[in-house]
Amino acid sequence: MAKDKKSFVLYADLIHTVRKMPEDKAGKLLLTILEYVNDENPKVDDMVVDLVFEPIKQQLKRDLIKFEQKRVQWSEAGKRSAEVRKAKKDERPLTNVDSRSTDSTVNVNVSVNDNVINNNIPAFEDFKMYAWSKKKDVNMEALKFKYESWVENGWKDGNDKPIKNWKTKILNSLPYLKERKQINRI
Repeated sequence: MAKDKKSFVLYADLIHTVRKMPEDKAGKLLLTILEYVNDENPKVDDMVVDLVFEPIKQQLKRDLIKFEQKRVQWSEAGKRSAEVRKAKKDERPLTNVDSRSTDSTVNVNVSVNDNVINNNIPAFEDFKMYAWSKKKDVNMEALKFKYESWVENGWKDGNDKPIKNWKTKILNSLPYLKERKQINRI
């Protein structure tokens, strides 16, 4: 058997031949097979065991040749893969701290509204998207009108009370924002 090879294939259809042998000769056959695959060059004195062992031995030789061919293929594939990895590694430019970009990859857009009284006041786009996400049939003109009136009043509602949570105020106002004529109810 090949050096460092720890296993071999024994085909299941061999059972038909072994069943026809006496048990003591079947045991001798198994021992002969194991001696052969462990390179102990067994000597077979029994003609029945020798007749059954010969086709098994030939199959083991064929399997070993296939294994050796596969092992060569695996070795060559591994070498090619290593060469490809090395070539890719060599293609990559080496970088050092001085050559790396220090430019920011994050863009920050800031818009300033002079009418902002506190940081809790949303931009109209945020206001509109939140309202739309909660109720798809909102009249956007009515929503914009209401938003502008709240901003003009210093972010206070019609009763001159400060609007603390604009999302809650929108949710409470949504049923009335379907038609523009109902906007004064808010």
